[in-house]
Amino acid sequence: MLVSSEYPYLQVRVTVGKNRLSYRALLDTGFDGYLVLPESLESQLGAPEFSVKTILADGSESMRPQFRAAVEIVGLNIGYVVRLTLLGDECLIRQGIIRQLKVTFDHGTQVIVET
Repeated sequence: MLVSSEYPYLQVRVTVGKNRLSYRALLDTGFDGYLVLPESLESQLGAPEFSVKTILADGSESMRPQFRAAVEIVGLNIGYVVRLTLLGDECLIRQGIIRQLKVTFDHGTQVIVET
């Protein structure tokens, strides 16, 4: 079990190719997908492995670069291989990962995560 007082964030480690990055990631319960990192990383990560049409919150569509990545939730000793999308300026953990865990948002003060 992991308890994060950084509500509603978790610490993650992400590996894309030879790049290993650490982020404070927002738990984003409203969208499909797995993991989003800031689009400013595109030059650091190199050419994307995939490109996918993404429907944004305002209903617009955009082709976004995607990479195969390993993500570890720090303190939980569990990792996933996921498709990582570059979009916006924040790190987001999305439904593809959240659905595999028991996540409790405790009164706006902490996040409790169980496998």
